[in-house]
Amino acid sequence: MSVYKDAGHCISRVMSIEIHDGTVKPAWQNRYKATVDDELLSTRIEDGLSPEERTTQDAMTRSMLERELAEVQWHALAGKYSINEGEVQAAARFLVPRVVSPAHHLFKTKCVMAWMVPERRRGLPATFYQLQTWDADGTPDRTLRRWRMATMRWLDDQVSAAHMAVEGLLEERGLILQAAA
Repeated sequence: MSVYKDAGHCISRVMSIEIHDGTVKPAWQNRYKATVDDELLSTRIEDGLSPEERTTQDAMTRSMLERELAEVQWHALAGKYSINEGEVQAAARFLVPRVVSPAHHLFKTKCVMAWMVPERRRGLPATFYQLQTWDADGTPDRTLRRWRMATMRWLDDQVSAAHMAVEGLLEERGLILQAAA
């Protein structure tokens, strides 16, 4: 059964599973989605699944990914894409001590949180994103920027590796929609 367009589609569904309630929507709701990117939503996936079956498939896929991915990859995906605040916090607690970075613990903690919760996304105070607040030792700005770049590169690499692993797992299990020939 082919269910997902690609790894990104799968990850976005399983990391936001709480908002997929599985109820049947009135016809007008299926035609209208309030978004700035109507093109993405105009291409509906015809997989033959009912809303309840799709939610069940998403839950089973999420469980499979959590079980099969390397722990650091799962937590990187959860930290970057999950809508569950508790899951994001758990991912941060897992990733901070494992981040490969020359920076000290306070810097890594704040950098990981800024990566997980971008300034435009939600809830952290604006001062949190000021690089100088990530260090209490008076480290030069150039060093702080280098540390931030190294830390965020490591985190982005984990997400990229997870995307590739998810793609492979979905293909292996026949869950990727095949392009029409």
